[in-house]
Amino acid sequence: MNDLWKKRKQSYQSFLLKYSKYVLNDHFIIALLFFAGGIALAYSNLVRNLPATPLWWERPAVIIGLLLWLQLGRSATLLKPADIVFLSPLEYQLPVYLRRSFRYSFVRGSFIQLLGWIIALPLLLQGLHWDSWLAGVLVVQQLLLKFCWQQLDFAQAYQPKFAQTSWRFFGHWLFPLVCLSWLIYWQNFGSLLVVMIGVVYLSWQISRQRQRAAFAWQLMITAEQQRLQAVYRLINLFIDVPQVKGSIWRLRWFDRWLPSADKTTNGFDFLFIRSFLRRSEYSGLYIRLLLLMIFLEVMFHNFWLQTAVILIGMYLIGFQLFPLFNVFEENVFIHLYPLTLAQRSAAFSKLLQKVLLLALVVGIVSGQAAYFSLEGLVLQLGLGLVEVWILSKPFWRAHLRKNA
Repeated sequence: MNDLWKKRKQSYQSFLLKYSKYVLNDHFIIALLFFAGGIALAYSNLVRNLPATPLWWERPAVIIGLLLWLQLGRSATLLKPADIVFLSPLEYQLPVYLRRSFRYSFVRGSFIQLLGWIIALPLLLQGLHWDSWLAGVLVVQQLLLKFCWQQLDFAQAYQPKFAQTSWRFFGHWLFPLVCLSWLIYWQNFGSLLVVMIGVVYLSWQISRQRQRAAFAWQLMITAEQQRLQAVYRLINLFIDVPQVKGSIWRLRWFDRWLPSADKTTNGFDFLFIRSFLRRSEYSGLYIRLLLLMIFLEVMFHNFWLQTAVILIGMYLIGFQLFPLFNVFEENVFIHLYPLTLAQRSAAFSKLLQKVLLLALVVGIVSGQAAYFSLEGLVLQLGLGLVEVWILSKPFWRAHLRKNA
């Protein structure tokens, strides 16, 4: 089982490394650095200007932030659907495999929680005027909460009641909320003791049920597949991955506003716009990125941060639509059409311009709705139009030549 875990972990890490070069490309890293720098500057100014007496929102902000941060880093078992057949005879050896997977999940989750604690530390020390000892207690409690959080995921392997919505809500949300509120509002170390009791209870439950209950193969495999799909969807924001399968929607009521096949001189105008709207892997991704862009703009009240959100969002949208160009490649009738590659490229470029312009308008309206500025409007519009032209013309042509 140790060898099996090592092979699967190596395969999983190789997969992440393979796609990391597409996710963390040069353009995105540069944009991300500017974006992170802007957020860090705004956060620094906020903390520096906090009064001596803590404001009413500071403690709830820390509690909600740490609670949401606790949800990051799901438990990874790396189980596969075929395991229910091939590993069932070796179920008595499975605890060795699960211990390795729990250790891997907890170490990974601990790094994420430490990062969240470091981000919250300036607000704790400067805003709430905590000393380093109390901040240290908080990070220990946060790590124990993550330990308990992931124990609950593994406890459902032998006791499916822990997979029920009520138990998961209690273990993942309500219990951490009570413990964080206890420590942050009353600065009482009793919350740390309560978390330790929770850890001991779940450890006892896992040890006891492992000896008398069968392993819930289907439940654990389904949970792992859902976790992997979340990873695939995240990567799919940057590059097409074969593991993400979309569905096709027929939008008959939309036909009156779309190009007609018998009225257009370029058949790809007809095909590309309908494929974009009907295929959920493209239209769904477009809507998700638009909603994310609107949410970030509402959260940030800084003009330059809002501008960065618009430009980065448009870049991600444009880059993610590039695979749509080859969606008909395996259709033999496409190669029989009397249309050249230049016409096909021009039709795709036209679609790219339309969806990017719509994203630009939505982004500008979202940012200007609360704080209207004519100069800011003109600047965002100018920068956005330049990016639309770059993405739909030279950048797209360079991408097409590179992948021809």
